[in-house]
Amino acid sequence: MDFVILDLEWNGTYSRRLKGFMNEIIEFGAVKVDENLNILDTFSALVRPQVGKKLSGKIKTLTNLTNEDLATGLQFMQVMSRFKKWMGKAILMTWGTSDILALIENCKYFCGSERIPFLKKYVNLQSYCEEKLHYDVNKRMGLSTSAQLLGIDEQDIEHHRALDDSMLSLRCLQKLYDKEALQLFVQNAEEKVFYDKILFKTVIVCDLSNPLIKRTDMMFNCDICGRRAQREGDWVLKNKSYRATFYCKNCRSKFYGRVQFKLKYDGLVVKKSILPIKELEVREKEGKDVCARIPTKEVRVMAKDSTKGKNPKKRETLLTQEGGKAKESTQAKELPNMRETGKSQEVKVKPRYRGNYKKKVELKKKD
Repeated sequence: MDFVILDLEWNGTYSRRLKGFMNEIIEFGAVKVDENLNILDTFSALVRPQVGKKLSGKIKTLTNLTNEDLATGLQFMQVMSRFKKWMGKAILMTWGTSDILALIENCKYFCGSERIPFLKKYVNLQSYCEEKLHYDVNKRMGLSTSAQLLGIDEQDIEHHRALDDSMLSLRCLQKLYDKEALQLFVQNAEEKVFYDKILFKTVIVCDLSNPLIKRTDMMFNCDICGRRAQREGDWVLKNKSYRATFYCKNCRSKFYGRVQFKLKYDGLVVKKSILPIKELEVREKEGKDVCARIPTKEVRVMAKDSTKGKNPKKRETLLTQEGGKAKESTQAKELPNMRETGKSQEVKVKPRYRGNYKKKVELKKKD
């Protein structure tokens, strides 16, 4: 089985038909290899813009391409037809899913269908390399970062050019190649589920009453002794995540517990971290991002999603009805504590008598 590693370059431009911005593809670059990763052939083609007539300054700087260069290129559908014949029945690979999303966007614009005609089987090389390098699951590893970790020489690579980036992706794959392990990452792109999953937009949940959030998701253990810590005060929403002060009775220490909820296609991802109070206060005084560059302990928990497998549009509607306020403002503000949401067993008892208590006692004595 042959593999084709594809890389694309695109230009952000405004479409009058869509009445919005889109990423118009301006260059294809790919390398074809056999099952032993020996290079068989390469493909390179410039695409003449049809939506935006001029390149943005940023893209000119990144790619070193000019409007004159693209004027000599072919139209998008012509390049697609040539690439399909050249690729054959090979398995398509890209570094991350951004190239696939750009292809879907352009196919929908130029031929009215979200389906990519040459895509039958697909491998996300970024996910594969992250798994092999045991990279942080909460971060995305860039192509240059992967090359540096693997000690790959990039001097002959012209970054942000399609063919060169596809060659660099191949070098990363050659360093980490394992036939059996790679087979686990091969996806069937002819199924509807593939497009549903790749087009699903991750939503940050900013409503604690969402039924997908469990009570245990809001609990924290002390990072010193490992015992359950007690929350002091209410949850506060800041930078799209909740945080509150926690106190550990065992070691008498305080810390900030931070939790963020991301709703993905496969379910709810819960990201927890512990922030030292002293370091956090210093960063706040300096006006820096309180959540950046602070050592944290993170936990990822997958929750079951009852709407999985349904039409994405209907699925988003159901989640909106269940979750409530997914697009709520992310400005810092105090929210009602957990006992008001019905998730805590704490009960606030009001005194029976206040100012009138003495008067009632005096009336009884007179009787």
